[in-house]
Amino acid sequence: MNTPSTGAQPHTANQYDVGLLIPGPSPAHPAYYVHTLAVVAAQLLQTQGFHALLGRDILSHCLLAYNGATNLFTLAY
Repeated sequence: MNTPSTGAQPHTANQYDVGLLIPGPSPAHPAYYVHTLAVVAAQLLQTQGFHALLGRDILSHCLLAYNGATNLFTLAY
């Protein structure tokens, strides 16, 4: 794969098929579920304290609001 940090040199990464479930805030609000999603592993994220990144393929189905002043976000779907 190519990333901004790899430049023109591709990087080899393991790819996995996973399911993604984002629980609803209450039983009345259903969860957001993607049955099969291709993801790649990246050691870079672990050293920076991240467990995963959501890409635009997922965020295109949601509304993401980020408040930089308070460092809080809201994700609606």
